[in-house]
Formats: sequence, structure tokens, C-alpha cells
Amino acid sequence: MTNPAIILLNGSSSAGKSALARSLQKRLQPQPVVMSLDAFVFGLMPPSWHNTPHGTHFTHEPDGTTPLHLGPGAQAMVRAFHRSVAALADCGLSVLVDDVLFEPWLLTDWLEATRGREVFFVGVHCDLAEAERREITRGDRQPGQARSQVGLVHAHGDYDFTVDTTNTIPGACADQIVAAFAARSGPTAFERLRGS
Repeated sequence: MTNPAIILLNGSSSAGKSALARSLQKRLQPQPVVMSLDAFVFGLMPPSWHNTPHGTHFTHEPDGTTPLHLGPGAQAMVRAFHRSVAALADCGLSVLVDDVLFEPWLLTDWLEATRGREVFFVGVHCDLAEAERREITRGDRQPGQARSQVGLVHAHGDYDFTVDTTNTIPGACADQIVAAFAARSGPTAFERLRGS
């Protein structure tokens, strides 16, 4: 792995990103640090911001979706998350990121926060029925969360590599990403998305 570099995994809730990140971390040399949107935002955000318009809250929609809404405080936390990842790379660390780009501005901010840095952008796909099965099994997700995100997270349509975790175990998907990362050549997806 080129040091420093950022590998950004993007997929809906329950697509298998966390398990994939753990498998990837073991396979890459030097081993990257792992940064998760959930761990950063929900772990650092004041408890009083949960379930509030200023922080984060869910709504249950008639179509069965349960979208997550980010208020001003949570949006600031997300921007800080992006810049924290960039700062880790600037300090010479390789970074593996687990993220959910369910609103267009999230990708736009990533493009700005990582300008001048190498990013390998990976789309993590999963069949909705399987994601919903995992959602129920996990017990720590809002029912309908995956359904609310699956049509949004990949809307930008450009990646350096994609994997499908529906029927493929995390280790096998990780092996595919390691091979693709080793064979990468420019321009990167982030460079194309910036138009540069």
C-alpha cells in the first residue's frame, strides 16, 4: 500500500462495510488505521444531539424507508470527520474509511477535504433484500435504513473499484480490493469527479 493513501469504502447501511474493513486491514501492508463515520460522529457527538434537529434524527416514511437526517451540528461533525481522515494521511498514516454517502454534499465535501491526496474509492454493493436481512439480524439499525440509502449512495456512478457483498464473504471481497488497489493507475475516481 502506498503510504500515505486513503481507501474509502462507500455503501448503504448493512452492506457489509465494517466486516470488509476488518478483512482489508489485515491484508494491507502497511496496515492502515480504520476510520468509521458511525464511530466518529455517533461516538464523539454530545448525547444531547441525538434525536434532535441540531444533531441526528430518523423519520419513518410511508414507503417503508427510515432516512437519517443530519442537522447543523451533525453536518459539522461529518466535515470534521473528512478532515480528520485527511489529517491522518498528512501525518504519514494509511487510512481505511467506512462511510455512507447518502446525500450529494457528502461526496462534494470529501472531494474538497482530500484534494491533493491519493484516494482509492470503492463502492460496496449489496442486494437490498440481503441488506434488510442483515439489518434485522444486527439489531442495532433502524428498520428501513438500508432501503432509504440504497438508491442514493451510488448515485454519483464513478468508482475506482466495486465489490458486491451479497453472496461473497468479506475476505474474498477484500482480496479483490487488494488486487485492484495494487493494479491501480490514474486518473482516480476522485480526480474524475473533480474534473481534474
